[in-house]
Amino acid sequence: MYITIKDNHMKRLMLLILLIFTSNIACAQTIKNLKTFKEVVTFLEKEINKEYTFEAIFEGENEIDTEDFNEVVQKIDLDNNGTTDVIIDYIGDPIFILDRGHNVYKEIKMLDVNRVWEGEELTSMVMKQIDNKTIFIREIKLPSYTTEKSKNIIIKKNQKDVVYDRKTNKATEVIRDRKFRVDTLEVKFGDFVASNPNKKKIKNKIKEIHFEATPCYGSCPVFELKITSDGNLEYHGKQSTNFIGRKKLKLDATQLEELFGLIEYMDVKSLKDRYAVNATDNPSGNLKVVFKNGDIKEIYDYGRFGTYNLRVVYKKLMQISDDIK
Repeated sequence: MYITIKDNHMKRLMLLILLIFTSNIACAQTIKNLKTFKEVVTFLEKEINKEYTFEAIFEGENEIDTEDFNEVVQKIDLDNNGTTDVIIDYIGDPIFILDRGHNVYKEIKMLDVNRVWEGEELTSMVMKQIDNKTIFIREIKLPSYTTEKSKNIIIKKNQKDVVYDRKTNKATEVIRDRKFRVDTLEVKFGDFVASNPNKKKIKNKIKEIHFEATPCYGSCPVFELKITSDGNLEYHGKQSTNFIGRKKLKLDATQLEELFGLIEYMDVKSLKDRYAVNATDNPSGNLKVVFKNGDIKEIYDYGRFGTYNLRVVYKKLMQISDDIK
């Protein structure tokens, strides 16, 4: 058998393509093979956010004890889907990264971590393994004037507190009972969500959802959308959105599954029909969920702060709006 020049050229070309392909696989950084702080920062800069520099995360420390690596960088399956995720916890708020598969990574954040301006304060957070699931239990001190009432509110007696006296312009320390909210969170549907221990198997699936984001005193996005269970999206951007006007498109399958899954998981029918914050000039959200058996659940939420999982739903809907251009 004789090999022509053309055949040799083709073989060299195929060999070059194979070498490039295997080189890319070898160079692809995954969470599992992160072994140094430098590799972690390189991974974050490339896959998540260019602002995650060594100086930003480690405050420019030139030397970090490598013995602390497994404490600072915790590799764990956060969403219990069989892939290795990671928590980087050194300076500032912890960074949580999900491995979505196929070299796709996503940073997720807890809501309401530091709402100091509203008088709330995160006092503790513990990560536990419960029933083979990774659970985060956090305790948030509520402002003294709060009227919030729910099953996860506890009262601690004889707590130290600071009171400001307007007459003397001085802050004095007092002892009094204080309210704390205990949140039990887990990673599901691509986000931190509030655990639902009473979750029952949903027999009545969602047919479609409708959502309206209303104006506020400022530049809040104003839009309406409708999403059906087969992923058809009808969008109407009205004000302060990336797209103004009407548009029809197909929603990404993962976004659809996570959005509908969360609404079913949080048992939307059990929620109130109306929520409101004690403030003015806030945007509101009108959510309507239509089930396949004809049932309808509507929620009006002034301030869009009804429940933790409702806020996650709003975040997902706002992201869908932001992605439309």
